[in-house]
Amino acid sequence: MKNKEAEADSIDPRLFVGGAEKALRVLRAFQDHRHPQSLTEITESTGLGRSATQRFIYTLKALGYLRQDKFTKRYTLSPKVLDFGFAYLRNDYLVEKAFPYLLEASKRTDETVNLTELDDTEVIYVSRLPSRNLISVDILLGQRLPVYCTAPGRAILAGIQPEQATDILERSDRQARTKHTITELSEIERKLEEIRHFGYALSDQESFLGDISIAAAVRNHAGDVVAAINIAVPHPRWSIAEAERDLAPVVIETAWAITKALGGRKI
Repeated sequence: MKNKEAEADSIDPRLFVGGAEKALRVLRAFQDHRHPQSLTEITESTGLGRSATQRFIYTLKALGYLRQDKFTKRYTLSPKVLDFGFAYLRNDYLVEKAFPYLLEASKRTDETVNLTELDDTEVIYVSRLPSRNLISVDILLGQRLPVYCTAPGRAILAGIQPEQATDILERSDRQARTKHTITELSEIERKLEEIRHFGYALSDQESFLGDISIAAAVRNHAGDVVAAINIAVPHPRWSIAEAERDLAPVVIETAWAITKALGGRKI
């Protein structure tokens, strides 16, 4: 698992297509902004020249990945960009193998069940079965959350090499998302030791107020951690003691069932 700096160092300039990277940079300019973007704003976000930005915007608009309001002249992503995400979900071996077990966990608990994968310092939600009950947080497929304060993130960190986990945590922007968020590196690493001992991770309202989450890591045939399953429930409908008593066993069993489906074994 390499960090972004190591990945950059490994790029072969003879094969790297700079134009493709710049086009993707324009698309990423919309990632952190919910409102339509002007040409000036996109230029500032990407760090590209105004003329180059204009050409990339025109190309992406012509291909159907951007659309422009005819009155404000501002740009937004078009629904066509969802094709890439759904192509990933349709073709991802892990999502396919995990789904029956996520469904079983959802039926057993009648609560929200998620599957997440690690991407550098964040986890990405790649499969989700929402509860029919009242939920405290509405998460969408493809949504990202930081690893340091989420149960699935910590479950994954606890399963990889300690030095890799420390590297990820040191590069994370460990801001307090709620009054309950643990941000100190030493305290998070102590939590990781507890996860290795008990087999599951617990986050008590550290990412969102009112959200309790319990997670366990999923491994592949080589024994590498590839994902985490978590069950999220609202406080005060659930207490921490109830969640650990009733949900932790389900989470651990489900993670192990998916691991076996991937050809993995207990280590």
